[in-house]
Amino acid sequence: MKHFYLFSILLILFFNQSQAQKRNENSISKKTLTKHTYRTEISPYSLTLRGGLTQFFGELGQQDMNGSVGLGFARSVNKNVTLDLEYTAGKFGGQQEQLFNSYFVNEYNLVEILVKWNLLEQFKKKKPTDYNLSIYGGLGLMFFTANAYDLTTDELVRFSNSEVSKRNQLFLRWGNPRGKAGIKKTRERVIPIGTSLEFILSGKLKVGVDYRFYFIRTDKADATSGQRLINPEEADSYSDTPNDKFSLLSISVTHSFAKLGKK
Repeated sequence: MKHFYLFSILLILFFNQSQAQKRNENSISKKTLTKHTYRTEISPYSLTLRGGLTQFFGELGQQDMNGSVGLGFARSVNKNVTLDLEYTAGKFGGQQEQLFNSYFVNEYNLVEILVKWNLLEQFKKKKPTDYNLSIYGGLGLMFFTANAYDLTTDELVRFSNSEVSKRNQLFLRWGNPRGKAGIKKTRERVIPIGTSLEFILSGKLKVGVDYRFYFIRTDKADATSGQRLINPEEADSYSDTPNDKFSLLSISVTHSFAKLGKK
């Protein structure tokens, strides 16, 4: 939670500094260097820093919101479509008293590729706006370690990885795990979908609010698989209950790269 507050303070500082930048941008683009007149050209590439809070949906679904930070590199294909490559590190957790009497903590790292569609750019008239509304989806690979503890004693009762854990086959739900035993993090596919609202502070700076939902291709992200008390390793990674999911609500700062070009 403290990381979220710190990120909010940094966002406010970015907002204040951007006002002066926005006032000076036109004068910079018209500045005469040597015998030529130059203007600022916005690059299709941008860098985004985000931070937020996670929420889990699964067997141990009573909420315990945790923090997450991420970094994204994007390229605009055209005015409507953007491709994003993002990396995220964070935690999510939860608990359940009935039957399980346990809570869990999941530490994860996530790499994902997103395709973002700017709705306002697609349907708005020629008059520009100071904000963008987008929807997106993609595909990701998540590496995680999950541990579940007894609510009364804090004793470790279930876990996703151990000295005998092996790597589950990436594109098969069933089958014998392969490779060397003793993996420290489980590797699973995720499908992210979401929506974002960005406010344009200047040609190079935006701030935004983002809500993202992740479908995880496993049932042991909470160190629990189905309505069972067994340890969810290897062949017991899946059950007849729905796979786990979690969401991320975040705020972001995006910097678009720029250069001086001749008029």
